[in-house]
Amino acid sequence: MIRRVELLNFKAHGKASVRFGEGVNFIYGPNGSGKTSIMEAVSVALFGSQWVKRAGGRWSDYLRRGASSGEVRLHLVHAGAELLVVRRFGEGGSVPSGTYLAVNGAVVARGDSDVTAALAARLGLGVEEYRQLLYIRQGELRRILQEAEYLDRVLRLDEFDKLDEVLREVLNELRARRERVGGRAEELEKRAQFLKTRVDALRRELAELEVRLRGLESVKNQYAEVKERYAKLRERHAALAKERETLEKKLEELAQTSLDAEREIERLEAELGEIRRAKEELRSLPQIGDVEKEYFELRQLVAAAERVPQEVRSYDPAKLEEARRRAEDATRRLAEVRSRLELLRDVVRLAGRAEGGVCPVCGSPLRPEAVKRHELEVAGLEREERRLEELVEELRGEVKRLEALDKLYHANKDYVKVDLAAARRRLAELEKAYNEKREVEKRRAYLTALAEREGDVEKRLAEARRRLAEAEAKVGEVGERLREVEKEAEEVERKLREVEATYSQLEEKFKEYNILSGRVDTLRRQLEEAERELGSIAGELEKAKTELAKLDGALGKAKNMRAALGEVKPMARQILLRAINEELNHVFLKLRHKESFKSAHLADSNGRYVVRVATPTGYIEHGLLSLGEQNLLALSLRVALARALLGGAPFMMFDEPTEHLDEHHRRKIVELIRELTSIVPTVIVTSHLGEFEEVADQVIQL
Repeated sequence: MIRRVELLNFKAHGKASVRFGEGVNFIYGPNGSGKTSIMEAVSVALFGSQWVKRAGGRWSDYLRRGASSGEVRLHLVHAGAELLVVRRFGEGGSVPSGTYLAVNGAVVARGDSDVTAALAARLGLGVEEYRQLLYIRQGELRRILQEAEYLDRVLRLDEFDKLDEVLREVLNELRARRERVGGRAEELEKRAQFLKTRVDALRRELAELEVRLRGLESVKNQYAEVKERYAKLRERHAALAKERETLEKKLEELAQTSLDAEREIERLEAELGEIRRAKEELRSLPQIGDVEKEYFELRQLVAAAERVPQEVRSYDPAKLEEARRRAEDATRRLAEVRSRLELLRDVVRLAGRAEGGVCPVCGSPLRPEAVKRHELEVAGLEREERRLEELVEELRGEVKRLEALDKLYHANKDYVKVDLAAARRRLAELEKAYNEKREVEKRRAYLTALAEREGDVEKRLAEARRRLAEAEAKVGEVGERLREVEKEAEEVERKLREVEATYSQLEEKFKEYNILSGRVDTLRRQLEEAERELGSIAGELEKAKTELAKLDGALGKAKNMRAALGEVKPMARQILLRAINEELNHVFLKLRHKESFKSAHLADSNGRYVVRVATPTGYIEHGLLSLGEQNLLALSLRVALARALLGGAPFMMFDEPTEHLDEHHRRKIVELIRELTSIVPTVIVTSHLGEFEEVADQVIQL
């Protein structure tokens, strides 16, 4: 058994050590990673120059680029002894001083040829047996089945072929023709037998189905009648369900309508109360004189005075005027706030002296909520007063700053003809009066419009009350109809359940009838096609048998001619075949994946090797098997040859055995190699795909 191989400057490997164990050793890595180099290293270690010559290469082919020398060390266990093979080499060949064989630590041979001879004697293994049986290189697994001379080379029987080279060409042609015709005849026989069996089966099945079909003929009319009744009931049930849903929805809508009407009544009643209060307020609004004309004329005058002359660009007098206006507005607002504040404070003080809720000055009613509102307004105005005081102070500072600039401006051009301050004060007074009048008129318009709606609101209120009454009446009508629909729906649903049971039973039988009818039609077509094909095949088979008889006669004559050359080779072959077949059947039964494969044996068929697999219906030659089954036979035959010729296969190596195969056949190879470990102690396999990981006992990743 191979234990370990160590490489130094060998092909792609600078320095590497790979350990192997019993079972499947999987060397895994991408293309170009040096997987094949490891197997080549084992071959070089075992056979040295013999291997290099037989492989058709040179020692320099195994040397790493740039290195002057390389070395391979192979550790083996055989018959209980530890073997170490060391081979050192350079570009010109093996280095004698660095090539030796050690057994249990003692060197027993040195030099390339002596080490090879000592190993061959101890292992009982020659380079040809190793190359043909134990090391299966990429794409060569089935070569043992594909090349007739392959086995002869392994068995050393190829020398006999030189004696009858001319006859071999003739025989090969006859055998090829016979194999083709025989294969076709076998295929036709199998197909004819299959078709006969199929025709009989189709006839029996067709007769049975026709009987069953006649028994179901009555189901069609019953099914149509029940189906129509069932459909009407379902339609009525659906219509009632839809009507019930509509009525329930109508009830919801009517309830919502009632609720909406009640809400609208409440809203309209509240709005009517508001209108009546508005009418009272309208009568108490004050009358303000006409100030619009004076206000708009003064506003236009101030706007014209504030315009800046076009020729002055570096200074904008409007800024000063604006600052003054803002200061005056703020001062005015402050004065207004103070005036309003003083007035409200007087009101609050008077309210404090009021008796019986009557103003002591005017005798008007003075309610607590009005007093509270005035107190809150006083607090707000006091805050506004403080804010305006700060704003007025800030604006006055801004006006002083701008006035300094304004002096420079007036030194160059005196354009101010209007007293803007007085105009702005008057304008502010007019604006206040104008705004007050607008607010009063706006309020008057609003209250007037509100008062005018009284009649419309009363009319809408009456309409809402009418809608409420109508909705409540319709609720009763819809509720009564809903009860009628629910009662009828219960009755229809009861009838529907009764009919549904019968319908389901008939439906299943009707489906069965349709399926049987379709199956009968299909069987009739299939029967016609099978009978037509059977007639055609019978004619082809008769022609093939006639041609086979002629080819067999020609082959018989050719064999007799070859027999005259001597019987030594056939006798030797038969002796070897018996020894091989004893091992082949044993190995094949261990590796097979089909119970229908009963045995396998290697036969000499008309001068060529044929592996035949016995099945319950006869034997099958290897050429008629699938690719995966041919792999099984090829592997079994290699192991059997190793056992017959070498006494056993101590190890086997496979280089990319799944290359160029599809996934199905790659899986078959994986299974075969896993099963192979029951016969071969150590198996080494390489692949750039990972399919062997699941069966490997050891994974070596490069």
